[in-house]
Amino acid sequence: MIAKHTIVAVACAGAAVALMSGCSQATEAPAAGADAQTTAAPDAAPATGASDAATTLGTRETALGTVLTDGDGFTLYRFDEDTADLVRCVGPCAEIWPPTLGTPLPHPDAVLPGTVGTTTRPDGVEQATYDGHPLYRFAKDSAPGLTSGDGVKGTWHVVTVDAAHG
Repeated sequence: MIAKHTIVAVACAGAAVALMSGCSQATEAPAAGADAQTTAAPDAAPATGASDAATTLGTRETALGTVLTDGDGFTLYRFDEDTADLVRCVGPCAEIWPPTLGTPLPHPDAVLPGTVGTTTRPDGVEQATYDGHPLYRFAKDSAPGLTSGDGVKGTWHVVTVDAAHG
């Protein structure tokens, strides 16, 4: 009986590790572009998860180039394991990589050559997308302009915006 309990405990621990595998923590990087200019303004409406909520998208110059930001000026990221139709960062992953919820609206001063849209998360909530990639913030980016989530696990990347894009 103890052996069966041990097997179940080990299986549960393995499942927890598998769920967290796409969400490892990054080493803090220098605040590249933390004092750079941004074209984002405060969100037009809070991203409450309702499909009619809007979130403002802007841009910011960083050492990584011009990156997409939310209305608060925080860098937005994409996850290689997501597709336009399937959001894979859920549960504990979404705590480290909070999704950008609601319908994205470009800030009037932002030049966004890509396509903005939404996708539906497994819980039914609308998540903002850019060129079909669901958008996220990185919880360790403690201030606007930080890009410390870029390259985490080789699957998380800043969303860059440039004239050659799209």
